[in-house]
Amino acid sequence: MKQMRRYAGPGAMMFLLAVLGGWHFVDTRTGATAAGDLWLCTIYGWMFFFAMVFLLVLAAGLFWKKWPPELGGALAVLVLGSMYLIALPPLSAPDEISHFASAYGISNVLMGEPSVDEKGYVRMRLEDEFLQNVNGASGTEERISLGRTLTEETWKEIGAHAAGTFVSRDRKEMVSSVLKPVKTTPVSYLPQALGITLARLLGVNCVILAFLGRFFNLLFFTGMVYGAMKVLPFGKMVVCGVSILPMSLHLAASYSYDAFIMGMCFFFGSYCLYLAFAKPAVQKRDIAVLALLAAAFGPCKMVYAVMLGFAFFIPVKKFGGWKGWGISAAVVAAAFLAAMVLVNRTTISDYAVGADNYVSWAGEEGFSIPYILHNPQVYVRMIYETLIHQGDEWTLSMLGESLGNLDPVLSVPFFVLAFMAACLVLLGIRRAAEALYLSGWQKAWMIFLAVSCLGGLMTAMMVGWTPLSSRVIEGVQGRYLLPVLPFVVMTMKNDRVVRTAGSDEKLFFYMCALDCYAVLRLFSIVSMRL
Repeated sequence: MKQMRRYAGPGAMMFLLAVLGGWHFVDTRTGATAAGDLWLCTIYGWMFFFAMVFLLVLAAGLFWKKWPPELGGALAVLVLGSMYLIALPPLSAPDEISHFASAYGISNVLMGEPSVDEKGYVRMRLEDEFLQNVNGASGTEERISLGRTLTEETWKEIGAHAAGTFVSRDRKEMVSSVLKPVKTTPVSYLPQALGITLARLLGVNCVILAFLGRFFNLLFFTGMVYGAMKVLPFGKMVVCGVSILPMSLHLAASYSYDAFIMGMCFFFGSYCLYLAFAKPAVQKRDIAVLALLAAAFGPCKMVYAVMLGFAFFIPVKKFGGWKGWGISAAVVAAAFLAAMVLVNRTTISDYAVGADNYVSWAGEEGFSIPYILHNPQVYVRMIYETLIHQGDEWTLSMLGESLGNLDPVLSVPFFVLAFMAACLVLLGIRRAAEALYLSGWQKAWMIFLAVSCLGGLMTAMMVGWTPLSSRVIEGVQGRYLLPVLPFVVMTMKNDRVVRTAGSDEKLFFYMCALDCYAVLRLFSIVSMRL
């Protein structure tokens, strides 16, 4: 009887998923029937089947086989991410078409071809041009990319274009797209580019190519999450919990470089905590790892340079003294600065000289660094007003309120987000007999780094995206906070609030079950949008 009560919660979650999964199958069938695309019901059926099988396997691994946390976490990220990859098809994530073009440019380099044409536009196979031009526009007509507005028509386009054969219609002819690569470190697009390159070498069509590039990005993120959990001396399930939030999975299963940033920040912060609390002494290879990571993720978005502050958790004695610490710090800093200058020298120069800023989307002048320095009261007011008016929106969007291209219809229900947030908070609370690692000043430093990251994000978007007429800072999104979120949650562990019930494995399982429900519901929504 006691054993049955122990697993009553996970069993109830699976039963509820089965009921709600059947409910949303009716929605999917209604939309598919109206559109004449009953094959969507087959896709939904397979997704529902895999969701139930995954939860059964996960339950067996967590509760009976006692899998290590990193194994269950990696499996969850990979399986759930794959489901999000299917439910929200290629190029439907925020700015994904630009990220796709950038990854394609890197793929050209890997295949020994020019990345862009003489005007700077990315070159791609003639067949792949469909992905950025599903409506066949020409001349001055507006081109619409696949998945920009995610509806049943998107699946119809995918099915029609891929029908009959998986083989590319034209492997060799290259054309210029209407897209230019994003100006950032090319390393952030390497996983996606490897997937695109494999698809081109295999000669598959553009639809398979689009999915394969996304899948490779998901594989990279899964590897980073596994590595972070593997080395972490504490808080493993917190990292896993953040990694399976709907927004995290949606980004990981897309072409977005946010997956690269999240994975790198998770691993860098975790490796620093490993060196600080678990490894007896820092070796040369550890410095090399930190230097390579800093050089890789630092230039992608400069505000995440605050992650370098995690290195201060490592005691000086583990470097063999101040001399060893100084040399190590110089190596890591030099790697970061060299990569930053190499990738972002133009942007840094513009900020340094206070170049005039014109916000194209608003059609007016924007803020600049000199303006902020001469008007600090305006800067403080903008920060305050933005936090007051947009803080709740950031929190919900960080969890997964609006997926796709920030489409409010493609939302995860509030009660699901609230339940997942509650599970994440509980994962951050210390269990009975769990050792405490972070001291008071270390928690304060970790929170300071997170606040600094938020401040940097707000300042960057104020300078780069906000017109002078605005009363709040435009362009800041909740997903930008995901790279630092697990470490903020870790600071909740203390000796005054202790969780005496609800194992980490159960909380993690509940989050996975909610993810399965969310992704099935999202697919049914897309099927109903005729």
